[in-house]
Amino acid sequence: MVLQPVIDKLNLATTPEALASKIKVSTTRNTVIIDIEAQDRSAQRSADIANAVAASLVTAVADLERPTNGTPTPIRLSAVDNATTPAEPSSPNVKLDLALGLLYGLAAGIGTAVLRHVLDRNIRTESDLRKTTDLPLLAGITEHGGGRLLGAAPSVLDGSGAEAFRKLRTNLQFAGVNRPMRSIVVTSASAGEGKSTVALNLALTVAKGGGKVILVDADLRLPSVAAATGIEGEIGLTTVLVGTSSLEESIQYWSDDGLALLASGPLPPNPSELLGSGAMVNLIEELQKKFDLIIVDSPPIHPVADASVLTRSTDSVLLVVGTKKVSQHSLSKAIDQLNFVDANILGVVQNRIPRRGPDSNGAYIAGYGAIHPESLPPTPKHHDDGSSRAAHVRRGKFVSVDT
Repeated sequence: MVLQPVIDKLNLATTPEALASKIKVSTTRNTVIIDIEAQDRSAQRSADIANAVAASLVTAVADLERPTNGTPTPIRLSAVDNATTPAEPSSPNVKLDLALGLLYGLAAGIGTAVLRHVLDRNIRTESDLRKTTDLPLLAGITEHGGGRLLGAAPSVLDGSGAEAFRKLRTNLQFAGVNRPMRSIVVTSASAGEGKSTVALNLALTVAKGGGKVILVDADLRLPSVAAATGIEGEIGLTTVLVGTSSLEESIQYWSDDGLALLASGPLPPNPSELLGSGAMVNLIEELQKKFDLIIVDSPPIHPVADASVLTRSTDSVLLVVGTKKVSQHSLSKAIDQLNFVDANILGVVQNRIPRRGPDSNGAYIAGYGAIHPESLPPTPKHHDDGSSRAAHVRRGKFVSVDT
């Protein structure tokens, strides 16, 4: 009754129902004023519709309220103001939309960050480590922000790294009070956590402290000690185990502190069987007669059984945990696997802790620094008779291996 005359008057291609969705009518409380607003893509047409609706409403009310007896109508409407053409669109409101977009974006970003933090099960902080295991945290090693060289070329820890590994050496002595600690398997739950770096630098630290120590590269799937130190890698553990070389001619010495190294040797097709053989047990026993400490760099626990097999011939295990590299579930499974074979787990070393940011820890003082390949020590010579030792590492420097 009100809108159809408007459609006819303005020649609008619409229906009363569709036109009603574009019109808003409101009244101010305690007044007799009716406000009529019309929306349209055309500014002029929106004003025309509002004025036409007001005029049609006046006519409709007058028709409805006209008495049949000819007396004056008790209700009469009149237009008190005319709609004018708007100077600018009512929507979109760019400023409001921009403010709301920023607000919604901020809320979504915060929500995503919180959700990611809640759902992230990787080991990032010491508290994450405590949630996973009660094993003692023997040391924490921070990472350097300067990057890493490609390939197996080593980096060198800065001077503060020496103190962290001396702390690890001391804590290992306390951890081995109740059970003998003559041979330590250094492993991790998964690859990329820095176990080989920890093994090599721990061996260097023990050697610098005057101990007779040998590092055995028992990672027969992805060895790294030979490439990192520059020693001969085609003679070593596997050649000794199969009898193609003697132990004396396979041991090589590296650094001026007399660190002994036994490279992996040629990679065999059956690493687990070789590491679990009686020859491996005999080799460890023979090495214990020659050295105070044997450090064995083994493959990660997942997905192969090499590390578990090595626990049969050694007496201790040191577990390296790479920050943001392993999940709590994966670490828990690795510990369960070691407990299943009754391994003597001395504790964990949290590696690659960020120097800055929410995951950093000011109590950790070691870090990695980079050097160029031309500054690496020269390749050491074989040591066959035990009388000569090659000096190739400056005092206070430590090697980093990316495995």
